[in-house]
Amino acid sequence: MSSTYCVYPFTNLNSNTEGSVKLCCSINENLHATVDGEELNFGKHSIADIWNSDYMQTVRKQMLNGERPEACRVCWDLEDKGVQSSRQSAFSEPGLAYARGKEYRSIEPPLPQSLELRLGNFCNLRCNSCWSLSSDRIADERTRMVDKVPEWLNKDWQYELDLNKKANWRWWEDPEFDATIAQLAPNLKRLYLTGGEPTLIKRNTEIMRQILDSGNKDCYIALTTNLTNWDDDFFNTMAEFNNGELQISVDHVREQNEYIRFPTKWSKVEENLAKITVTFPVHWTIKHYTVYQAYNFDAVNLLLDWLHWYRSGFDYDHDRIYIWSPIILDYPKYLNINMLPQVARREYTTWLKKEYQPPMQIKNLWYQHGIDQIVNLYNHDTVFEIDVAEQQSLQKKFVEYNDALDKQRKTDWRATFPSVAKWISPDG
Repeated sequence: MSSTYCVYPFTNLNSNTEGSVKLCCSINENLHATVDGEELNFGKHSIADIWNSDYMQTVRKQMLNGERPEACRVCWDLEDKGVQSSRQSAFSEPGLAYARGKEYRSIEPPLPQSLELRLGNFCNLRCNSCWSLSSDRIADERTRMVDKVPEWLNKDWQYELDLNKKANWRWWEDPEFDATIAQLAPNLKRLYLTGGEPTLIKRNTEIMRQILDSGNKDCYIALTTNLTNWDDDFFNTMAEFNNGELQISVDHVREQNEYIRFPTKWSKVEENLAKITVTFPVHWTIKHYTVYQAYNFDAVNLLLDWLHWYRSGFDYDHDRIYIWSPIILDYPKYLNINMLPQVARREYTTWLKKEYQPPMQIKNLWYQHGIDQIVNLYNHDTVFEIDVAEQQSLQKKFVEYNDALDKQRKTDWRATFPSVAKWISPDG
């Protein structure tokens, strides 16, 4: 196996919210698979045409030859910083364990047995690090705000709003996609649902039911949810599968999480996490992902303290594996950790590594690897390759962006994140 091999291009396809195709969910949103200059799309092209396209075969050939495909730059950059990438994590993904035979070392492997689906941008939140193509609520808000924000932000938002207007948000109703699901359902090994917010989209439930009706209860089911919506039909259907995992997106605690993932209600997050605990068998894993960014650069200990106290209230569920892990935010740059001074970042991670102690010990609550990933990130020199002028520019954008949101939403980032505000340059 080559040093750059990844199971995803040989086993998996990922849909963007408007139906375009990527190798996996980690690839930059705008790096879509193409054929003769045209974007491949689940609503237009057959699964065979997508899977055996020149684009897919070229990426596979590069990986088999030990090369690094440019589309996978996110993973290469993380690995070069000593942070575990999605490529590396994929080797231990339960739903991808089947991909070990020689047939998955070919530029023409069997049809994909893993799908990662985003059926449109229907969402109930306006998360600060998100954009219009992943949330129709964001698209609506930015349409109303776009002419009232600084010029640089107007340009960014206008670009994505133009993309939003051109997109076919109902691609998953096209006959070509129906044919793809019907063809893959009986042998599908892994289905990952995200959004938007997948629990709000009825077609997701229908796809799960179609897989079950094909006699396939062994498909490994995973979803990412913001934990603010509970749909009995969705979760009860999901629980009919033999195994799977629930990925939850929680970036901070209480009012800070409500700000980052606006307009989340913290009480609803706790309530729905409890419902997951009692709905799904204990062998289903919960993976808690936190988008690690400027807002929460010093909040890992607060999240972990909350997790310990919260999990302590479900002692009957401690045989369930619960994993906390950070996702390092790359874009927009004015929200990533490079926006903050190096001294702030180093000061916190030094304390986190040497001094943090959980309030109690909880069986099967795994988080140390996540801490190590953050510490490795801060300790790698390339993280700090940013000059003062660029950092001040990012801080200025951070301030202007959040001030614009605060004016619209009646929130206050300075009061909500005082430890972040104190590190912002006066010039910002």
